[in-house]
Amino acid sequence: MTPTCWMRLLLLCMCCWPAATKPVWMQPKFPCDVTAKNISQVIFDCTGRKLTDVPQGITSNATELYLSNNNIGSIGRDSFSNLLNLTLLKLTFAYGKKSVNIEHGTFRNLTKLQTLILSFNRLTAIPAKLPSSLEVLDVYNNKITFLDRSSFNGLKNMTKLLLSKNCYYWNPCGKYMNITDGSLAVMTQLRLLDLAFNNLTKVPKGLPLSLYRLMLGANQIEYISEKDFRGMNQLKVLKMKGNCPRCQNAPYPCVPCKNGALAIHKHAFKDLTDLETLHLGGNSLTYMKTEWFVTLTKLKELFVAFNFLLATISGEATFLSHLPKLEKMDLSFNFDLTSYPSKLNLSKNFASLEALKTLHLEGLVFQEIGPDSLRPLYELKNLSTLNLGTNFVLHLDSAILSNLPHLRMIYLAENRLHPNSVKTLVYSSDGYNKRQDFTVSTLALPHPQEFEINHSLVKQECYNSGPVLSLASNNLFFISPQQFIGYINITCLNLSRNGFSAALNGTEFSSIPTLTYLDLSFNKVDLVNDNALSELKNLQVLDISHNSHYFQAFGITHNLHFTKKLPVLRVLNMSHNYISTLTTKHMYSKSLTELQFRRNNLGTLWKKRDNSYHEIFNKLTNLTILDISENNIKELPNRVYHFLPRNLTILRISNNFLKYFKWSKLIYLPKLQTLDLSHNSISDVIGIDTKAPNNLTNLDLSNNDIFHLDDGFLRGAKSLRTLSLSYNKLNLINQSTFLYRPEILLLDGNPFQCTCDMLDFILWIENSGVHIPRLNPDVTCEGPQKEKDHPLILFDINQCVNDSLAFLLYTVTFSFIIVFMVVVTVAHLFYWDASYVLHYLKAKMIGYQSLKSRCGIYEVFVIYDTKDPQVSEWVMKDLRVKLEEEGEIHLPLCLEQRDWIPGVPLMDNLIQSIRDSRKTMFVLTEGYVKTGIFRLAMYLAHQRLLDENIDVIVLLMLEPVLQHSYFLRLRKRLCRKSVVEWPKTAAAEPWFWQNLRNVIQVDNQVMYNKTYSMYFNSSWLPLTTKVPNPTERQEEEEIEKGSRGGSTEGNDRLCQEERGRQDSAGSGRDGEESTGFAKSDRVNTRRLGKKPQDNTADPTGYRNEPQETHNTQGQRKLCLPRGDLDQGTCGDPRKRSGGGAAREDAVEVGGAKIRTPKPVPFFHIAALLQPVSAIMSDKPDITEVTTFDKSKLKKTETAEKNQLPTKEIIEQEKAESS
Repeated sequence: MTPTCWMRLLLLCMCCWPAATKPVWMQPKFPCDVTAKNISQVIFDCTGRKLTDVPQGITSNATELYLSNNNIGSIGRDSFSNLLNLTLLKLTFAYGKKSVNIEHGTFRNLTKLQTLILSFNRLTAIPAKLPSSLEVLDVYNNKITFLDRSSFNGLKNMTKLLLSKNCYYWNPCGKYMNITDGSLAVMTQLRLLDLAFNNLTKVPKGLPLSLYRLMLGANQIEYISEKDFRGMNQLKVLKMKGNCPRCQNAPYPCVPCKNGALAIHKHAFKDLTDLETLHLGGNSLTYMKTEWFVTLTKLKELFVAFNFLLATISGEATFLSHLPKLEKMDLSFNFDLTSYPSKLNLSKNFASLEALKTLHLEGLVFQEIGPDSLRPLYELKNLSTLNLGTNFVLHLDSAILSNLPHLRMIYLAENRLHPNSVKTLVYSSDGYNKRQDFTVSTLALPHPQEFEINHSLVKQECYNSGPVLSLASNNLFFISPQQFIGYINITCLNLSRNGFSAALNGTEFSSIPTLTYLDLSFNKVDLVNDNALSELKNLQVLDISHNSHYFQAFGITHNLHFTKKLPVLRVLNMSHNYISTLTTKHMYSKSLTELQFRRNNLGTLWKKRDNSYHEIFNKLTNLTILDISENNIKELPNRVYHFLPRNLTILRISNNFLKYFKWSKLIYLPKLQTLDLSHNSISDVIGIDTKAPNNLTNLDLSNNDIFHLDDGFLRGAKSLRTLSLSYNKLNLINQSTFLYRPEILLLDGNPFQCTCDMLDFILWIENSGVHIPRLNPDVTCEGPQKEKDHPLILFDINQCVNDSLAFLLYTVTFSFIIVFMVVVTVAHLFYWDASYVLHYLKAKMIGYQSLKSRCGIYEVFVIYDTKDPQVSEWVMKDLRVKLEEEGEIHLPLCLEQRDWIPGVPLMDNLIQSIRDSRKTMFVLTEGYVKTGIFRLAMYLAHQRLLDENIDVIVLLMLEPVLQHSYFLRLRKRLCRKSVVEWPKTAAAEPWFWQNLRNVIQVDNQVMYNKTYSMYFNSSWLPLTTKVPNPTERQEEEEIEKGSRGGSTEGNDRLCQEERGRQDSAGSGRDGEESTGFAKSDRVNTRRLGKKPQDNTADPTGYRNEPQETHNTQGQRKLCLPRGDLDQGTCGDPRKRSGGGAAREDAVEVGGAKIRTPKPVPFFHIAALLQPVSAIMSDKPDITEVTTFDKSKLKKTETAEKNQLPTKEIIEQEKAESS
C-alpha cells in the first residue's frame, strides 16, 4: 500500500475513535456558569448552587469567581490553591445566614487578587494575611467591631474599604465599634471608606489623607471637631447623615442625641476645599452656619433633609451666598412640628444659586403658594426640576408657574389642590409607575433611615417626552380647561389618584394641546362620549388603568370609540378595569402599537356561541404588542385566533385558565416572536405545526400542568431561542422531544423521576450543548425516594447499564467497526480483484441457474438504455414484473444488468443473448436510438434473420422516435404488430401489457402482412432443409402444442433435444475450436450447471448458422447461411453464383432429399439493414440487384396484387407525418 492509502486509513480510524473526554467545566454536571469575555477575563459564576465546598474543575486561568448564596461553612487554605489568576472573588452569604470559618492564610497565595467581597458572613475580624495586591475589600454587614493596625497590615494598594452595617439596630452587637487611632493610615492609597451604621461615637483618628469619599452616616457621632477632617483636601464626598435623627415619626428604632442635634465646629470643614457633595440630613439641625461653607466653593450637592430648618429656609440663609456652583439642593421634610403656615416665602438668598438645577422642597407643610412664595427662583435660568410634593397645599395660582419658563418638571403630587370652580367636570390620572429623577444622587438607598429621599417622581418615558406636570394624589375630582392655564408647553401630565369621575367630552385638555403623555389611572373615568380626549391630537401614550368603576356598572354605555379620535396614539393601558361587557364590538386605531389589557374579563366576552366580540382587536392594524393576561380565559375560540392583529410580535396570555392552545393557529400570526402562556392549566403540548411562524424566538410555558410533550413538538419552531418549561408536571422527557434545540431551556421546578427511563434525556443534555440555567442544583429529582431533591444531571447512569451486556455490545460494535474499516479499505484499493474472487467463489459454490423457456434459455432479450436511470427503473420494476411474475405464463427475460456475465466483451454478450432468446425486444427512447450499441444490437438481430431465417425483432417505443425512418415505416408495413408503443393514457396500460405478451409469444412470421407473406413462404428456409420423418413431425406438433399453452416440461424436453441436434450439427466443423458458437455453447452449459453435450454430427441434417473462419491475415469472418451463399464461401455476400438465382434441382445429402430455395429478395435485406449500415462491414452490391433475373422467381397465386410503396407514396406519407 502506498503512503497515501495508509494516511487515508489513519484518518478513518481517527474519525471512528471516541472523542476525548470534555473538561469538567464544559460538562453539564458542572454547577457553575462559565463565561469568557476575552482571553484575559474568564468568569465562573457559582451563585446559589447549594455548594458545600469550592467546586472541583475550576480552571487555573479563572479571573473571577462568584460563590455567593451557597452552603460553604468552611473555607480552607487549599480551597483556592490552584486559582492563582483570580482577580475577583465574591463570597456573599457563603453559608446562608450562618457564620463562615475562614482559615488564616486562605487568600495569601492569590497574588493577583484585586477585589474580595465577604459581606453577610458574620465575620468577627478581617481575614488575616490578605494578599498585598488587594485593592477592594468588602466586609459589609458582618460582626466586625474592632480594628487595629494589624487588620490591614501590608494592604498598601487598597483603594476601597466597605465596612458598613457591622453593628447597628438591625445587626446589633451590644457595644460600640472600636477603631484604634491610626489603624486606617497604613492604606495610603485609600479612596473610598464606608463606616456607616457601625455604632461609632466619634470620627476615627488618622484617616488616610488620600480619601475621595467618606461615609460616616447612621452612627452615634454627636460632635465633629475642628481636627477630624484636617488635611483631607482631596475629599469630594462626605456623608454624615442620621447621627442625630428626628425621632418623632421615625419608622425604625431611633435614639435621639443627648444634645438634641449634631454639633459641628465652625471650622470643621475648613480643609475640605474640593468637597462637591455634603450630606447632613437627619441630624436635627436647627441652623446652618455660614462658616461651614466659606471654603466649600466647589460644592455641587447639599442634602439637609429631615432637620428643623424651616426658619432658615424662609428667613436669613446667608450660607447660600457661598455656594455659587451648587446644582442640587434637598431641603425636604424640614417642617415645624407645631405649625401649619398659610404661606411659605423662600429666602431671598436663593436668588444667588445661579447654577441650581434641582430643588426639593417636599414635606415643608404649608397651605398656599402665593405670588411671593417662589419669587427668588424666578431668575434661576438653570432651574429645571421643582419638587413641591407632600406639602398639603390647598391652593395654587397656576399663573405663578409661568414665571418659571425653564422648568422641565413640576412635581405637585400628594397635596390637597381643588379644581377650579367651573361647570365642566373632568378627571385626573395616576403616578403609580414612578422613576428615579435624573437629578437624584446615584446612590438612592431604599430604607428611610438613609435620610435621603428617593425621588422617583415620574416614569422615564414621561420625562423623556418633555416638560412634566405631576398633580397625582390631589383632590381634582373634575377639571376645566382653565385648570391648566399657566402650564406652558406641558407634554406629560399625571392626574392619577384624584377621584375623578366625570364624563370626558373633548374640552378638558384644550389648554394644553402639546400633551403627548397622559396618566389617568386610579380614577373613575367615564368614556361614554365618542369625543372623549379628541382635543389631544398629539397624544401618544394614554394610561386609563384601574378605572373599573363605570366598566363594572350594570346597564350603562361602555364605549371604546375614543381611540378613533387619537391619530398618533402608540401605547394604551387599559389594565385592571374588569371589563366584562362593551357597547362597542371593535376597537379602531391605525397607529396603536401596544395595548395593555390585563386584569379584564375577556373570558366572558369570548364565551361560547357568542361571536360578538371575537373581532374586538382586529381593527388595530398596526398593533405589535398585546397583553391579555389575567382575563379569566378558559378557551380561545377559533375565530379569535383568526382575527388577532397580523402584525403581533409579542402576545401575552399568562395567568388565565387555558387548558390547551391550538398551535396550528399560529399561521395567522406570521410575525410573532414572543408567546407567553405561563400560569395557565395547559396539560399536554402537541407538536407545533411546521407551518408555524419561523420568527418565534421566545416561548414561555412555565407554571402550567404539562405532563407530556409530543416527540418533536418543536419541529415548527426552528428559530426558537428560549423555551421555559419551569414548574410543570414533567416527570419524563425523551431526547426526541427537542428535534430543534433552543439555545436556552428552563426546566426547574418539575417532578422528574430519576430512573433509567431518563437515561436518553440525560445523555442528550450532556451532548446537545443546550444551555439549561441552574441545571445543577435547581433541576432536581422528585423520585424515587433515595434520589429526592438530588440534581437530575448527577443521576448515576451506570446503574442503568448491565456490565455483561455492555461488554457484549462493546465487543460486537468494536468488531463491526474493525471489519467495516477492513472491508472499505480493501474495496477501495482492490475492488476488481475482490469482486472477481467473490463471483468466482459464488459460481463454485452454487453455480448459475436461469429461468426456463419453451424454446431457448430466455423468452425475450430486452435491450435498453442502461445509462438512463428512468428507463432502467421502468424495465426492472415494471416490465420485468409484468412479464416474469404476473400473468398465466411467466416469460423469462434476459436483462443486461442482471443476466450478463461480468468480464465478457460486449459483442460476445450481445451475440449470446440474442442467440439464447426467442425474441429480441428493443426499448427505444430518443437518446438511445442515436447510440452505437443500439445499432450494433440491431445488426446482430438482423444477422440472425439471415442465419436462421427467424425474425426476432420487437420494437417497444417509450417515446415517438424514428418517425421519418424508412426502416420503421417498412417494418410497420411488413409486421405492424411487432412495433408496440407505450400508451398515452393510463387506462390503456392493461391492454398494452396483454398485447405485449401476445407479441412476444407469437412468431413474427405469423404476424406478417399477407401482402408480403409470399416472400417468406420458402425463400427464408435454410439451404439444407431436412425432410422430416413422421417421428420428428410428431415432435414438432408437440412443440407447437406447447406454444399454445401445453406442458412446460414437454416443451423444455423437446426444445432441449432440438437444441442438442443443432449443437451436434455444428460440432463437426473442425472440432470444438473451429467455431466460436460451439465454444459459447460449452460455456452456456457450464453456466447452467450441466455437463457439455456430445457434439457428434447429426447424420440426418446439420446446423445452418454462421461459422467463424480466418483469412490469411488472421482476420475473423462470419460465414452466412449456405442457402444464401455458394457452398464453402465465407465472408463477402457478393460472391454468389448465378447472381443470387436459386437452383431448380434437388440433391441428396445423407439420404435426405434437399431442394434449393428461391432467391432472397435483396431489396428486403437492404431495407432491413439500412438503420445499421453505419456499423456493417459487408454491404450488398446494388449492381446485383439491378441485374437480378426476375423471371426465375417462383410464380405465386395470390388474391391481391403485391404493391410495394412507390416513391411518390413515401414522399406523401413523409409530408403528412411532418
